[in-house]
Amino acid sequence: MPTFPSPRDSPYRLLLLDPHPLLRHGVQEVLARQAGLQVDGSYGRSGDLLQRLQQQAAAIDLLLVDALPMGDSGEGLELLRHLSRHWPAVPILVLSAHCNAGVVSLALQAGARGFLSKACAPQMLLRAVSVVARGGRFVPPELRAQWNQSRRQRQQPVRPPRLSTRERTVLQWVLRGCSTGEMAHRSGRTASTISTQKRAAYRKLGIRNDGELFRFRHLIDADRGGVTRPGTASLPPALNRPRG
Repeated sequence: MPTFPSPRDSPYRLLLLDPHPLLRHGVQEVLARQAGLQVDGSYGRSGDLLQRLQQQAAAIDLLLVDALPMGDSGEGLELLRHLSRHWPAVPILVLSAHCNAGVVSLALQAGARGFLSKACAPQMLLRAVSVVARGGRFVPPELRAQWNQSRRQRQQPVRPPRLSTRERTVLQWVLRGCSTGEMAHRSGRTASTISTQKRAAYRKLGIRNDGELFRFRHLIDADRGGVTRPGTASLPPALNRPRG
């Protein structure tokens, strides 16, 4: 059973964000049984969470959020970036139904300190909260194994079909977290055209979604004839250990 020592001799205070009321209730029930933890707010909309942080961020020790899935618009990543940019002292643990190595990497790069599947056992949730609340990083072992496998695959020479300049640009924008609307505005093309070019690029590269795009982002460089060093987007070190 994880413990939550506090130099303040007070519980760790959490805010929970998830669009599903039943899941929020279940998570609160699990956390309420653990001494040293206090769910200080439960929200179904990101706007309500942001308003609370604007008022009392200094009193919050951890954000437990479902910022995913990430569709074409990339709102989930943008929320994580916004939270980590405006409240860098408040660590974020992502709780998601969409779990693969690519999605984990996207979330961590956007500012999350940990990632957990909604299918996890209660003890895994408590372990993750314990690690992230104390300044560490957490990714479940099965997802780290996926990541290691994808890294080994990236070390093999790959020659994908040729991307057009516009297709490559669209993918680079997706990797930066731009929405379809933003890409259309920047390029002077319609959102429909952007979506078509994105689908065409995904088809050429044999990938299905944004998570897989991140896993195989080296294909974009390989398509240009450049040399890609393997492992350039590896998971951060010291996973699953609190600091100190």
